Amino acid sequence: MKIEFTLVIALTLMIASCADLAPARTSALIGEWRYVDPIQSCHYVFRKDGTFAGEVTYQGVRVSQFQGRWSVRDQQLRYEYTADLLRRIPAGTKDTDKLLAVSSNHFVIEAADGSKRDYVRVR
Repeated sequence: MKIEFTLVIALTLMIASCADLAPARTSALIGEWRYVDPIQSCHYVFRKDGTFAGEVTYQGVRVSQFQGRWSVRDQQLRYEYTADLLRRIPAGTKDTDKLLAVSSNHFVIEAADGSKRDYVRVR
């Protein structure tokens, strides 16, 4: 009986500690970020109010300038686009990236195509 009670308490504490991970990851993402590779660059600004803005440059040409709402849930970085000034992404489009790592200076995602992208904090 004592072992079962101890197990229940341990499981409860583990669940409670996991519940705090999403808000910590969410707050760590607030700020301005950039990803660059030889072909493209991506720039995001994640705001505390759950909105974001950004742009994608491909071979030196800006191909998308967007805004929307963002959230983190179940180790997923979720985006809902509300506008794209260059009309590349339709309003209402939803996207999800797997959030692999988050720290104060960078975060790593796995995109839908399986590629990994390491974003570095700009501000």
